[in-house]
Amino acid sequence: MKKILFRTIVVAVSILSLVLIASCATDGSQSGDSDGAYAKADLKLGGLLYDKWAKVRNLETAGNHPLYPALGKKKGGDTFRCKECHGWDYIGKDGRYSKGSHYTGIKGLYDSRTKSPEELYSALTDTDAKHNFSKHLTDSGDIWALAKFIKEGQLDITTALGPDGKAKGSVSRGKTLFDSNCSRCHGEDGNKLDFKGDKNGVQGVGWLANDNPQESLHKIRIGHPGSAMPSMIVERGLSDSETVDILTYSLTL
Repeated sequence: MKKILFRTIVVAVSILSLVLIASCATDGSQSGDSDGAYAKADLKLGGLLYDKWAKVRNLETAGNHPLYPALGKKKGGDTFRCKECHGWDYIGKDGRYSKGSHYTGIKGLYDSRTKSPEELYSALTDTDAKHNFSKHLTDSGDIWALAKFIKEGQLDITTALGPDGKAKGSVSRGKTLFDSNCSRCHGEDGNKLDFKGDKNGVQGVGWLANDNPQESLHKIRIGHPGSAMPSMIVERGLSDSETVDILTYSLTL
């Protein structure tokens, strides 16, 4: 009798295990990444989503993000941007956003790069923490892309900018890289495209680099949402140090 009961339990457990495995394997959106969704994820897309996912996917947001603090000074769609709390330098309250109109008191995501892809996916779809991106980004590939950027696409800002805010790259190498990768669209002087056309004067590459070098570096590395701007680290295959060189040269324009 005991043998029969034991065999019955073993069979039941085996069947249950097979059912659980099958249920996880049928949906690539599961945090288990059963179909290699993380490996297929687009790092550039993740960086663009970090910048402004609502613009990338042409989505509308209502009110303020539920986790945006009351002490924050931004409203509406800006509060849903990852960069608004975690910063262009990825260190949130410990970096450029340690004070001023963008201060939220929220830490950055740089340390999160040590988490597994599955942990990052779970955090980005966590309904209990009110940080469930799947509510807006219904394609799980977008969430995997965001997870990939967090894990592989962030840069240690201290390798790019010193405490004095000066870039650590080479102006001469940066000029060569700018001329071959950027000048066709931005012009040799960086002013062919005016980022803030409604204000006095041309505000091009040099203006942005000096006004916000952290943002400028992110866009050099990743690109700009809603534009054809290539990612220097993904599509052009440049190293992080080479993108810092471009930033360093841009500061001279």
